[in-house]
Amino acid sequence: MGTRNVRRVKNHIRGRVIFCVAAVFCAAAVFCVFFLLFWGRNQVERQAHISIDDATEILMDIYRQEYDSIFDNKVLGKLQYLHEEYGLVVTLYVYAQLDEFYVWNMPLSYKAEFQENADWLKIGFHSMSEDNPQGSSIFDFMESYERVKTAIKRFAGEETIAHVLRLHYWYATDGMVTYLRQQGVTGLLCYDGENVSYNLSEEQSEKLYRSRDGMLEENKITYYVTDIRLENEDNIEMALEAHQKDRIIVIFTHAWCFEENYDKLETAVKWLVQEEYRFSFLENMTE
Repeated sequence: MGTRNVRRVKNHIRGRVIFCVAAVFCAAAVFCVFFLLFWGRNQVERQAHISIDDATEILMDIYRQEYDSIFDNKVLGKLQYLHEEYGLVVTLYVYAQLDEFYVWNMPLSYKAEFQENADWLKIGFHSMSEDNPQGSSIFDFMESYERVKTAIKRFAGEETIAHVLRLHYWYATDGMVTYLRQQGVTGLLCYDGENVSYNLSEEQSEKLYRSRDGMLEENKITYYVTDIRLENEDNIEMALEAHQKDRIIVIFTHAWCFEENYDKLETAVKWLVQEEYRFSFLENMTE
């Protein structure tokens, strides 16, 4: 074989080697980018929402006892421990009225403390009262929501106001939901079962409970499935494992039974940390 032919063959082989190496590097780069995007997406989207309903009694206790700190209240004290130890964030859903107490009775002396902790502790509207959840008309509902929102802003700061809510009895008409959206509410937490919640139709509700992510966006409001009610679970770890592959896990309990369910809550919080869920208010979640 002539020198020119030998050189041509060598150049051909060298070119194929360079091509193969480049192809391998490109494939590796594409794989790395895909892996990082997929992994990062899953990391961000595995979120847990924790909340306490009927939490007006917590505020009423602080009001009556005139504590030096809001965390002298037993419930808030334990929630603060879970936050400091595990990074818990939590929302308190409150009635406008409980017995003779109204949320606007709360003094301003605790405002700075609420504001300092607003990154993990928020307060949201639940209903007018236990016996009269949403009033006799949409106007009653609107007035009650506005008064509660104004009260929270006054005694705890605007940054403490929750924008994802669970309304008492999961009740709201189209008009109520439209009003809430106009007030900055971005999401509603639905029933911990498969009952129709709020203004969803049966078809929309079925779509929500059959969805991969446990969420459904309709008219700029996101509806979320509530997965676990602590007081209904005898084995909280088993209940959590049933949702181990869920993108979002929503857990709640009630203030009136918080003490007897606290161990379940702490177990759930530890499990969520171990499974690399991020505690969230869900306000920026999208499908």
